[in-house]
Amino acid sequence: MKKSKKRKKNHFKFSNFITIIFLLGIIIFTALGGLLGTYILSVLKDAPSIDPQNFRDRIIQTSKIFTEKGELLESLVQSEFSEYVTSDKIPKYLKDAVVAIEDERFYDHSAVDFRRVLGAMVENLKAKRFKEGASTITMQLSKNLYTSKQVDMTRKLTDVYYSFQIENALSKDQILEAYLNSAAFSKGTVGVQAAAKTFFNKNVWDLSLAESALIAGVTNLPEKYTPYNTAEIDPSDDLANIQLVLLPMQNINVDDRLLQIAARLREIGKIDGFEEFQIKNGHVYPMKAIFNPTSKKRQERILDKMLAQGKISKDEHDTAKAAPIILNIGRRKASGISSYYTDIVKDESLKILADLGYSKEEAHQKLYNGGLNIYTAMDINIQKSMEDTVNKISLRGEKINENGELQPQLGSVIIEQATGKVRGVIGGRRVGGGRIANRAIIPRQPGSSIKPISVYLTAFNNKATAGDIYADESLQGVNLPYLGFTPKNVGSYRGWQSIRQLLVRSSNVGSYLVARDISANLDSKQNKYSKYSKVVNDDENFKKMVTTLEELGVDSVVKPEDDIRTNDYNYAALTLGGMTYGISPLKMASAYSAFPNEGKLVKPIFVTKIESSDGKEIYKAEHKETRVTSDQIAYIMNDILKEVVTKSTGRKAQIKKMTVAGKTGTTNSKQEAWFVGYTPYYTCSVFIGNDNHDSLKFSSDVAAGVFSQIMSPIHEGLEDKDFFEKPDGINRKYISALGYTELIPEGLTPRNQQKPSYFAPEEDEDDDDKTDSDSDNSRRKRTDDNENNSSSSKRRKRADDENNSSSNKRRSRKDDKDSDSKSKNSSRSKKSRKKSSDYEVGGSSKE
Repeated sequence: MKKSKKRKKNHFKFSNFITIIFLLGIIIFTALGGLLGTYILSVLKDAPSIDPQNFRDRIIQTSKIFTEKGELLESLVQSEFSEYVTSDKIPKYLKDAVVAIEDERFYDHSAVDFRRVLGAMVENLKAKRFKEGASTITMQLSKNLYTSKQVDMTRKLTDVYYSFQIENALSKDQILEAYLNSAAFSKGTVGVQAAAKTFFNKNVWDLSLAESALIAGVTNLPEKYTPYNTAEIDPSDDLANIQLVLLPMQNINVDDRLLQIAARLREIGKIDGFEEFQIKNGHVYPMKAIFNPTSKKRQERILDKMLAQGKISKDEHDTAKAAPIILNIGRRKASGISSYYTDIVKDESLKILADLGYSKEEAHQKLYNGGLNIYTAMDINIQKSMEDTVNKISLRGEKINENGELQPQLGSVIIEQATGKVRGVIGGRRVGGGRIANRAIIPRQPGSSIKPISVYLTAFNNKATAGDIYADESLQGVNLPYLGFTPKNVGSYRGWQSIRQLLVRSSNVGSYLVARDISANLDSKQNKYSKYSKVVNDDENFKKMVTTLEELGVDSVVKPEDDIRTNDYNYAALTLGGMTYGISPLKMASAYSAFPNEGKLVKPIFVTKIESSDGKEIYKAEHKETRVTSDQIAYIMNDILKEVVTKSTGRKAQIKKMTVAGKTGTTNSKQEAWFVGYTPYYTCSVFIGNDNHDSLKFSSDVAAGVFSQIMSPIHEGLEDKDFFEKPDGINRKYISALGYTELIPEGLTPRNQQKPSYFAPEEDEDDDDKTDSDSDNSRRKRTDDNENNSSSSKRRKRADDENNSSSNKRRSRKDDKDSDSKSKNSSRSKKSRKKSSDYEVGGSSKE
């Protein structure tokens, strides 16, 4: 037994060494295989689940903003420009070209082409470097949609794993469609449709064979095979024949060479005035596109492969090779317009998406990468006209501020009042770029331009009439119950005046007195026989004026519950426009648009509809109309505000052969200048002011002039007409205290008519004011005599004659002033008053 054991021991001891190595190899291979298997299982376990059938949701699709007519305004490109197209719109040439160069056995293999994998391994070993890859189109699609461009084993394994799922879920045609829409084509372009528009400014279905093969070659190494590169433009270049590319830049050194190039490009029509301005101010930089010859070599290789694979004939091959490549660089936004309008559209679209149930993050993703088609109310011709006009305007006191921006700045909005559609927006002048300060939506103190929409509309809605009369006299020393505020006119006081006259002349005192009476019982003994109402309800007046503003869409009023100390529940804010924050040009234009629209406010519309990437309508704007006053009151307000333009401070707003109404506004220290007006077609607001609230070197007549400059070209060829036909329920009534007839809504009687007979002119008024009051008193006496001795028709004729005489005397003394800023002194002598072109009667009480 011992001998036998010894033999076994010797047999083990002298076994074949090769066998031992083999066994060790098996053990090591098994161990490595186990580790590799564990690694692979770990990778697959950690890979997120995918749903290949919803591949379109994974593909970035650039949303676009259009006008109502379908004119492209802007492609919302963040980092990549992409437009999805379905397979039936992609030419067969392009599909065959991509398959030929990327994966020629695409239709024959499954997720992985094992034959190609082995072939690639052999080639790489021979070359002793990574020469050839083996990724299939399906694996590349996985990389585009689900993984990343990172080169490592984990990503490769994950792509293989996903590729089998994709192949099981989708047809080959679906896989190719997804790939052609997700592949990168250089210059921030994703997908064949975006590539066609970027390099040839055409749709993908219009590409030739030569163009298709060129585009197909880009995806392998986009920056190497890109169809063009950019180079500096030299003044000696034939600028008419270059492919111009405007690149967004910051802090460009604008030298004489660049200015010369910009001027020449504008002269030959390569750029417009707005783009020239952007170049001059360093916002964009002009470059020329140079064809990349490497892309041509790649194209020729693809054509050769297509011929070898029988995809094209010899004639097609030769013709495509010989065809010249003519680049036509496509634009991604409309030329000649700033981003002010589209910036608002983006914000509006995010709100709409939120209302549709999207979270904040989802809405942002949908807006920029969801392929939405957003249609707007912009009239591109109106917008371009506005841009061109405001960028040519020069204003007194212009300077460049510390941020490099021109001051003073300007904001303007045009609304089509019948529809509420915002047709144009200006948020600044001579400023480029995107997401910049938009003065069209920034509140500023409105000065006297608030009077029609706060004081007078509220008063008319509470039974006041244009024929109610008030004493337009200095209130210095007058003991009124409301403390802490005494309004002053800058310029003259005119004695007893109707509401029409007070509004036309923009009397600060008149605006204040009318506001005090909004909630007062004027038939009470304390009020009826007092020059100034003694029993008033200030808080109720404030509430009613704020309610009117809110009904007109103004949402920037600061209420006591918002801030108990600093709020807008006071007469300075609500009658003279000295608000805490103010009102934006957009809100002002919208508020005024109710007057020419028969007293109906239509909510401003920027976005008319939104379509999803597959063309389904997901949103359509509603025509939301609110009646804020009667058509009778709107008609009377229009009649009054027309006089502001024909007779008073708004004269410069006149448009040749077109009816215009509106109101000026200047705030304290001339920090803001306004004109808000309208024609039978459009309502337009114009605001001018320095961003840091420095004083202006001019008043509101300049804003009125800008209104005319903006609106005149827009109304060329339009027929003049009234805002709307005179409605029933308006009568002309004789105002005996003033000697003329006035438009009065049916059922109402002009108020305060008895007051002038009880009061003589103030003794401490200057000669100018005394003359006005004496004239009024004399006129009243003669009117009384006429009432006793003649028929009503004769009485009215004589009074009208005398009123005209008195008015002529007043006009011969001095033009009316529209001052929306408060006078430093309670009254001024005739010698010390400024000229009427310098001030406007009315204005803010706040510095």
